[in-house]
Amino acid sequence: MFRCPHCEEPGISPLRKAILSPGLVAICKSCSESSGVRYPSWLLAIIPGTILMLAALFVTSESLEWSLNIAGFTLMLILPFFFTPLHKENG
Repeated sequence: MFRCPHCEEPGISPLRKAILSPGLVAICKSCSESSGVRYPSWLLAIIPGTILMLAALFVTSESLEWSLNIAGFTLMLILPFFFTPLHKENG
């Protein structure tokens, strides 16, 4: 569980944090307050995966294309999960 920025208790599930993006909020199970992520940190976290997926468009090898797409997609899931801090939301 991830710590809620409101009550500092572990109240946000890893699954919810994994699918969190700007505009979507997570509700803490301890205090029922809303938390979310900000655009700058979220965008910085998805840039490496996006670059790999864009590079896959320009390779001629099918196996390299699949590898770049899989690696890019994986990075787009993992990096925001670990490197985007939760912030208090107003509602």
